[in-house]
Amino acid sequence: MKPLALAAFALLAAAAAARCDEAAPLQPLVDAAPSGGVLRPPPGRYSGPVAITKPLTLDGAGAVILTGNDVGTVLTLSGSQITIAGVTIEHSGQRHENGDACLRLQNASFSIVKDNILRDCLIGLDVQRSNNNILRANRIIGGAGTEDMRGDGIRVWWSNDNRIEGNEVIAHRDVIFEYSTRNLFKGNRIENGRYGTHFMYANGNTAEANAYVENTVGIFSMFSSDLKLIGNRIARSNGAVGKGIGLKEADNVILENNLVIDCAIGLYNDNSPSDPDRPNILRGNRFAFNGIAVQYHRDQESNIYTGNNFVGNFTNVMVQNGGGATASQWDGNYWDDYQGFDRKHTGVGETPFEIYSYADKLWAEKPMASFYRGSPALEAIEFLSRLAPFSKPVLVLRDSKPATHSFSDGSEAAGG
Repeated sequence: MKPLALAAFALLAAAAAARCDEAAPLQPLVDAAPSGGVLRPPPGRYSGPVAITKPLTLDGAGAVILTGNDVGTVLTLSGSQITIAGVTIEHSGQRHENGDACLRLQNASFSIVKDNILRDCLIGLDVQRSNNNILRANRIIGGAGTEDMRGDGIRVWWSNDNRIEGNEVIAHRDVIFEYSTRNLFKGNRIENGRYGTHFMYANGNTAEANAYVENTVGIFSMFSSDLKLIGNRIARSNGAVGKGIGLKEADNVILENNLVIDCAIGLYNDNSPSDPDRPNILRGNRFAFNGIAVQYHRDQESNIYTGNNFVGNFTNVMVQNGGGATASQWDGNYWDDYQGFDRKHTGVGETPFEIYSYADKLWAEKPMASFYRGSPALEAIEFLSRLAPFSKPVLVLRDSKPATHSFSDGSEAAGG
C-alpha cells in the first residue's frame, strides 16, 4: 500500500473507532506497512493484540495508546530490526500460566524498544530467546495486587547480549534473568518490588549504576556466577526477609562501589562461593545504617573484602547460629567503631580490628529474642559479658590493616 493510501486508511480507522467509542485495531496498519518502513499512526487509542514479524519502526510519538483490553499479550515482536518508540501499552491479560505481557520479544534480535510507557499489565517486558536487543528508557508501572501475585516488570529468559538501560520499573514483582548471559542492566530504577534484580542460573551478566528503592531484596544471585555488580545504590530493603544483596552458591562475583543503605541485611551470603577456587571480590562498597551489614549462613572461605566502608550499622558482621567469619579475607576496610590509633598517619590502624560475639548476640542465635535487640536488658548483658566474660567470646573476624579514614566511592552515580 502506498504511503498516502496507508495514511488515509489510518485516518478512516481512527475516525470509525471514535464514532463507535472503541479502539481501532492496530494490526491492519502493521500488516499494510512496508518491510523496513516507519509506521506513525495518527494520535489515538488502538487495540491489540498486535504481532510484528518484519523489520519495522512503530513510532507513537508519545500520542499512541495500545490496549490489550485485559486479554492476552498486547504486543509481540518476532524477527529482527524492529523498533517500538513512544507508545503507551496497557491492559494485558492477567493469566500467569500464559505469561500475559504488555510487550514480548520472542525470537527477536537487533531490535529497539525505547521511550515507551507500559502500564497495568501482568508482565511489563518479556524477553524470550531474544539476543542483541536494546531496551531503553521505558517506564514500566505495575497494577494492583499483592507483591507475590504481580507479574515481573522485566523478565529475560534464555536471552543473551541485550542492553537494558535507563528504564524505570515500579510496583512489579521481579526483574529476573534466567538462563541468560552477557546482558548489561545499567542505569535503571527499580522501586517497590520483590526482587529488584534476580539472577537465576544466569552467568556473566552485569548490573551497573542501578537504583533500587524499597524492594524486599535489591539484587540476588542464585546459582549464578561471573557477575559484575558495580556502582549500584540499594536503599531500604526491609521487612522480615529484607536484603540489599544476596549471594547463594554464586562464584567469581565482583561487587564494587555499591552503596547499601538502610536495609535489614546489607549483604547475605549462603554458601558463596561454592567453588573455593573462584573467590568473590568485594571492594569499595559502603554498607551504612543497616540492621546487619554482612550476614553469613555459615563461615565461608574465598570471599575477599578490601577497601569497604562499614558505617552506622547496628551489627557489622554476624554468622547465623553463632560462629565466626574468619575464613573470609578482611583487609584494609574502614570500620566506624575501630578504637585503635594511627600515630604515624599512614591511614592504617596500628592494631587489628576485631569483632567478637558476646552474650549480647543472643538475638542472633535465637530468632525469638530478636524482638529485644538493642533493648536495655541486652545492653546490660553485653556490658557485663565484656567486663567479666562467663565464657570465651567467639572471634567473628579480624581485619589486620583497618583503614582509619572512610573511603570515597562511586555509588552516588546510581541515582536517588
